[in-house]
Amino acid sequence: MNRREFLRGALCAGAAIALSGCRPKTASRKVKITYNTHWAGLDAHTSVMQWMYKEFRARHPEIEFEVAQIAGSAADNGQKQMAELTAGGGPDVLHDITYDHVRAGFALDLTDPVKPWIDRFYPESLEACSWDGRLYSLPTEYSPEVCMWNMNVLAKVGGRIPSTMDEFMAVGKALKKKGISLTCTLGAGSSGFLTILFGFRNAKQVIAAQDWESEPFLRATEVWKEIIDTGLFPSNDSEIRRGNAENMFRTGAIACLMGGGWMLRNLIVAEGVDPEFRNQVEYRPFPAYNGVRPIRAYVATRTALNQKLRHEPAKRDAALSFLEFFTSNESAVKFVSEAQSPLAVKLNVTEQMAGPLLYKLLKAQDLATGKFVVPNNPGIFDQKVFVPAIPDLFASLMEGASAKRALSVFAEDMRS
Repeated sequence: MNRREFLRGALCAGAAIALSGCRPKTASRKVKITYNTHWAGLDAHTSVMQWMYKEFRARHPEIEFEVAQIAGSAADNGQKQMAELTAGGGPDVLHDITYDHVRAGFALDLTDPVKPWIDRFYPESLEACSWDGRLYSLPTEYSPEVCMWNMNVLAKVGGRIPSTMDEFMAVGKALKKKGISLTCTLGAGSSGFLTILFGFRNAKQVIAAQDWESEPFLRATEVWKEIIDTGLFPSNDSEIRRGNAENMFRTGAIACLMGGGWMLRNLIVAEGVDPEFRNQVEYRPFPAYNGVRPIRAYVATRTALNQKLRHEPAKRDAALSFLEFFTSNESAVKFVSEAQSPLAVKLNVTEQMAGPLLYKLLKAQDLATGKFVVPNNPGIFDQKVFVPAIPDLFASLMEGASAKRALSVFAEDMRS
């Protein structure tokens, strides 16, 4: 190579380097994930959710996190979400899934992805989020389901909270003389039915066998038939929806209502409720039947990931990061202290952390003889048992059917 050729090559190389240095650098693209929820507006969870969105975005600048807040109820959110999933879309993070999502293949199997941090959850809560031995969601709203008592009502008949079914009946009869109903199907009836059922050791086995007319189901039906035949329910029970039952409890038209921690902000201390009402409510396990007094470990909301993320690893990892933060110890403390609605994350909850109302509600489980989870085997049980099976069973009892006849209606619903 002569000197002229060398210089020409050097100049070309230098020009190439200069040009490459002038090119704008390609900015790394954010990974976008989406989440739909009805936890907005006046809902008890709203302030904590807003904090969580802000913190997650600040800690993960590489993720574009988009939230669609759905106006309306959980049912409204569920209908919109299911329609989008059925059409092949839907958000990346799924708020409040059911067996329908799992059965249709819409929920990503989380069994392996969350193993590194799975020990943060109470084991029974994970049972409520699993189907066929695989984990498809995480428990993002969890509480013991307690019997709430309006003490202003009980004061009219002695003021003592019943701890056994015999005492429960006696209180109901005394209230009837005052023109007050003990409860109603959607007040404590449905949940009380399950509590009696799970007092039997073989409850899970007969449910798994789909033996809907077995002894545990019949005994639970007979208990409620006696309560209804004695006239301890409102005469228009079949017309009473859950919202009606909550209002009846607040106004003293029924004495007891079953629910969990989420009820505190949404009912007991809700906007417009007399501030004194919070001091008039006590919390206990449902009364014991045959000496057994279990309490339901209730996962009220399950959060999952869209199955389409299995083909998009970057989005899947980003969505998993959100779930990990959602269920972190830091978030769990916020949900307890501000929303009064626990996650299923293991915490040493103190009265200072929870406040007096939630702390009192959570302590009620200490009076129970054990915990139970409504099983997901078979998968349809958790859905059909509440609508339509138990309401139809109670409606049959209200119409005068025998326990066996009413139970056969229940069985038909479960088999349909």
